Amino acid sequence: MAEKSVPFKIKNAASKFSKTRADYYRFMASILKSSGGSIKILELFESDIVRYEGTNRGVMCAYWFDQYSQNGGNLADAFQGTLPDDEIAIIRVSQDAGGDALIDALNDVARMSKLTEQVKKESMGVVISGVIAVGIAIFMLTIFPVFSIEKIGQSYDFLPKHAWGPKATKLFDYSEWVKRNVVYVVGVLVVAGVYLQWTFANLIGSSREWLDEKVSIYRVVRDLKGAIFLATMSTLSRRRGSVMFTMKQSLEIFAESARTPWLKWRINQVIEGTDATGSVGVQAFNTGLISKEMFYFLEDMQKAKGSADGFDEAGKYVESNILEGIIKKMTMYRWLMLVASIAVGIGMFGWQFGVIYEMRGAMGSYLATG
Repeated sequence: MAEKSVPFKIKNAASKFSKTRADYYRFMASILKSSGGSIKILELFESDIVRYEGTNRGVMCAYWFDQYSQNGGNLADAFQGTLPDDEIAIIRVSQDAGGDALIDALNDVARMSKLTEQVKKESMGVVISGVIAVGIAIFMLTIFPVFSIEKIGQSYDFLPKHAWGPKATKLFDYSEWVKRNVVYVVGVLVVAGVYLQWTFANLIGSSREWLDEKVSIYRVVRDLKGAIFLATMSTLSRRRGSVMFTMKQSLEIFAESARTPWLKWRINQVIEGTDATGSVGVQAFNTGLISKEMFYFLEDMQKAKGSADGFDEAGKYVESNILEGIIKKMTMYRWLMLVASIAVGIGMFGWQFGVIYEMRGAMGSYLATG
């Protein structure tokens, strides 16, 4: 489907509203179910325009109200361009299925979007911790030693350099090296950090295959995206009334919603695998997008319950077990980075105190011989 043109004001409100979209999906599902059809979707939008006037929710409901009125009551088309494509795809197929399919779909996308936002929140926490940790380490390795040796030198300015001990001499030499090279060092670190961040979303090919398998931080990113992929696939492939996506259709929908070259590449690998196998079995999913543990569980579930039910069970397993473990691992990495930066700080403080202690001894010897 061609990308829908959405005004900037609406895009901005949609971006801010996105964090709470899971609650809105649930709200819609609850009202539609409890009212038994007496309250229509258009009425929900109309009420919220008044109730939430001036807020992101109010802006979005006004836009959806107009779109829904103009397109003949197509909720998916009203949402298009303002909510994630894979979630809209689930709503689209469910509204054509009739019955309670739309209500079930709204509850499913609510669960899925809440999971996605939780993962985003944890990922952002790791990124912020990493930035803070690197910032502390850079400060302690560059600015701190220069400031420290200058203060120590001022306190012992009567002491000639040849009388300094080895620790003080090394700290002085290191601070001089920092003064000469700090711009280059920081530049290299910044470039390396930006490149590392870029590789997570963009690097593909054989080198990325190796990184995803061998390097811990890339493996965690892969496992995280793979877990979300399985959870989303289980929702996409679920039967909605009499309508159901095929595996190929579900994958193509997910590929359309993928926003990074790496994820598109990984999903296309799976699509190529389904073409090669005729969408029979789950061997096509053994391409590196999901971990071995996830793949083996999916394989066993497919043998036990078939493709659709197998995906459903795998999605539930990922949500209740795998993701929790990955998030715990991410939390561990966050603390490891902070502890490492603190260790660098303690090391530099230890060096400084060692220099001060050494300078006191040097001062005593110098004054005694002077």
